[in-house]
Amino acid sequence: MANEAHLALLKQGVEVWNSWYAENPDSAPDLTGADLRERNLREVNLAGANLREADLSHTDLSMANLQEANLFMASMEETSFYTASLKG
Repeated sequence: MANEAHLALLKQGVEVWNSWYAENPDSAPDLTGADLRERNLREVNLAGANLREADLSHTDLSMANLQEANLFMASMEETSFYTASLKG
């Protein structure tokens, strides 16, 4: 189950999320099982995030930082990863 505070921050938009994450670099974002379908998450920083079993279908993750993110069993049907960083 996703951390509700993390999910609420992300729902406020990429700019809010990235600002919070820059100020809290030691946080381990937990978005386990989150419904993130059809969202514009272009340029979001989700490095090290737990996205296990999250629904990312039809989501724009172009230019996103997903380094070391856990994407195990995540739904990614028609998700855009154009120039996203998926290292690790």
